[in-house]
Amino acid sequence: MQRLFNDCIYRIKALGPEDSTKLFLSRAFGSTNGSCPMELEDAMKKVLKKCGGLPLAIVSIGSLLASYNSPESKHMWERVFKSIGSEMESHPTLEGMRQIVIISYDHLPHHLKACMMYLSIFPEDYVIVKERLLMRWIAEGLVAEKRGLTSMEVAEAYFNELVSRSMIDRAADIVNYYDGREETCRVHDMMLEVMVAKSLEANFISLIGGQYEVMPYDRVRRLSIHGGVEASKQSSFKKTAAGRGRRKNINAMNVEHVRSLSVFELEGHKLLNQLGEFTLLRVLDLEDCKVIGKKHMAHVCRMYLLRFLNLRGTTITVLPRELGDLEHLQALDVRLTFLEGLPETVTALENLECLQYSNKKDYISDGPSKTA
Repeated sequence: MQRLFNDCIYRIKALGPEDSTKLFLSRAFGSTNGSCPMELEDAMKKVLKKCGGLPLAIVSIGSLLASYNSPESKHMWERVFKSIGSEMESHPTLEGMRQIVIISYDHLPHHLKACMMYLSIFPEDYVIVKERLLMRWIAEGLVAEKRGLTSMEVAEAYFNELVSRSMIDRAADIVNYYDGREETCRVHDMMLEVMVAKSLEANFISLIGGQYEVMPYDRVRRLSIHGGVEASKQSSFKKTAAGRGRRKNINAMNVEHVRSLSVFELEGHKLLNQLGEFTLLRVLDLEDCKVIGKKHMAHVCRMYLLRFLNLRGTTITVLPRELGDLEHLQALDVRLTFLEGLPETVTALENLECLQYSNKKDYISDGPSKTA
């Protein structure tokens, strides 16, 4: 199978029957040495035939069927088999792969579907810091309350369930001496592509920048600004044209209902001049934005519904006393900034559960890392 995109060809090598079976058994039954119940063997062979030896297809379907691995679950296996497009059997294609990813998504419980769609906020190929993701889920109200468990424990359970279903992939931990060890994760490109499509269809996420230049903005709820990497490869004329297009899109938006704003790759700094219009924000994520100043923070301190504020890696040198007015704030990340300290009013933030602070001048940089 191959895909032609931006003059590059990507080829996916198919597995042989033996390796396909081992991979499937490891996902569906937890062991490559395990055996499939006799009642499910025929269904397993049919499923593997339709997967065409493609690893992602096998992993996705195997992880889905792991919850139905008893002999009594034959009807579910047959149902999944019938839902896989016939084109996967004879001509494994990207469209067939996309269909399998959609099947895996469609079988998720409702609360996990929302958590998966939320991942479309992050740019392609980003390494996502797990704690940052979970805190955002909580701030967005995507994590249900459960008796005897904290919100973080419930979010952790959601995350682990998505990993076990192979919807999210664990990535190597980031280790540095100033923040310690941070768990990270990734989302497969095909998975992210499907999540973006689902999110846009449901008006769950709105995207600007990078490959997302023209989007409907009738009622924006969660806004994510991408860019930077793509723009750097363009000519000066194209950069200017793209910048004007983004400014036009942003200026034309009605941000009255935006509850989440994320800015990546520094391409969203034009939007920061409009921060005062985002009065209903619950989540504000400006990590690594180098243009944050006092006027921006004055707007932030009037976002009285704010629950999650990420200013990590920004150039801020002081936090206003008015920060203490954000009574709903649950998480504040000001690591690797130029703050000399925190205002005393931080102690008034009764709902603050996670406070992370460090001064960039105290550390020697380990070099740039692309994380989310």
